[in-house]
Amino acid sequence: PQAVLEQYHTVTGWARLPPISTLGKHQSRWNYVDTADSIGVNTKFDQHDIPYDVLWLDIEHTDAKKYFTWHPTHFAKPDELLDALAVDKRKLVTIVDPHIKKDEGYDVYKKLKNLDFFTKTKGGQQYDGWCWPGTSFYPDFCNPDMRNQWAKFFALDYYPHNRVDLYTWNDMNEPSVFNGPEVTMPRDNLHKCHTGSYHIEHRDVHNVYGFYHHM
Repeated sequence: PQAVLEQYHTVTGWARLPPISTLGKHQSRWNYVDTADSIGVNTKFDQHDIPYDVLWLDIEHTDAKKYFTWHPTHFAKPDELLDALAVDKRKLVTIVDPHIKKDEGYDVYKKLKNLDFFTKTKGGQQYDGWCWPGTSFYPDFCNPDMRNQWAKFFALDYYPHNRVDLYTWNDMNEPSVFNGPEVTMPRDNLHKCHTGSYHIEHRDVHNVYGFYHHM
């Protein structure tokens, strides 16, 4: 078995060791009311002597389901939650999905639209589907330039209240499209991938879309 694994990893490369906290006990649900509710949950785990290491926040912590944002009233002070968790040597995870709300006031949407980084229809038009935020556009994660831009959204000087120990929950990256065929995007949607134009059909990259989402 050891020889087989050594040969396998010469092809795939060695797996990275995960952060120790990812191997601990995690608490996640949809959803917590606000920052105070989340801190209360953290406190009650200690009160009831229940071990846990990581708290996860679902989509309601965002501003109208716009990722890389915080709800302006319910989670207006996320640093209070992050500080409370840090005191107890615990971590926080926030969710990021690949469907981007169509909203001209949303900086992530505007940037990706202006850079022409969204997936296209078979006719070459901007593809939109329906997911948690409503009408949404889907980044073309097959495009390495798109992935580079996506990484910039996690920068400490872009994502408000981000910290080096704030972790990410990559979700719904099948990709989920509530009104799409097979509850995902059409197979004949077009991606640019590593080419100069949109001519790679989604059917050929469906199984790697989620992988590229978190590269």
